[in-house]
Amino acid sequence: MTVLHVLLCVLAVSTVFRGALCGPVCNNQCCRFVEGFPVRFRKLRENFSHLRDFYEANDDLDTALLDQTVEDSFKSPFGCHTMDSILDFYLTTVLPMAMAGVTDEIRDLKPHMESIQQIFDELKSGVTKCRRYFSCKKQFDISTLNSTYSQMESKGLYKAMGELDLLFNYIESYLASKRQRN
Repeated sequence: MTVLHVLLCVLAVSTVFRGALCGPVCNNQCCRFVEGFPVRFRKLRENFSHLRDFYEANDDLDTALLDQTVEDSFKSPFGCHTMDSILDFYLTTVLPMAMAGVTDEIRDLKPHMESIQQIFDELKSGVTKCRRYFSCKKQFDISTLNSTYSQMESKGLYKAMGELDLLFNYIESYLASKRQRN
């Protein structure tokens, strides 16, 4: 063996051990779910980048839908319920309405909406399965968010879709707070 070959072997072994020592040790599916979500966030943000301009251009409301109280709820002991409730709101109200409103002019947006919906479905399922892991304390009251959305009438869809990036940030921060906790 040449010195170069030995050095390459040592480098390869040290890289493997460094990754094993620095990375989280996940011994259950909930930990793996949380640790694997950054890849999904990249996909969410990529899909949203295709939708953003259309929805923000049509959002002429000054009122925020995902306001500071929503962000604070994500940071509270009942953040998992907040996430579950808001994901349910997007999956049952916002995204179906957005997809139903797809016209010929914006049909190229539909695959991106469907991808966001699929990732939200996976996230909601994971949150449901991992309630103990997230140590949920009490329910989040989504009635205020629903009321504000309803008051916005047809413009509520543009507001909700235009604020997806905020929602991604809230969810990402919440999941990041649960990473490597075991």
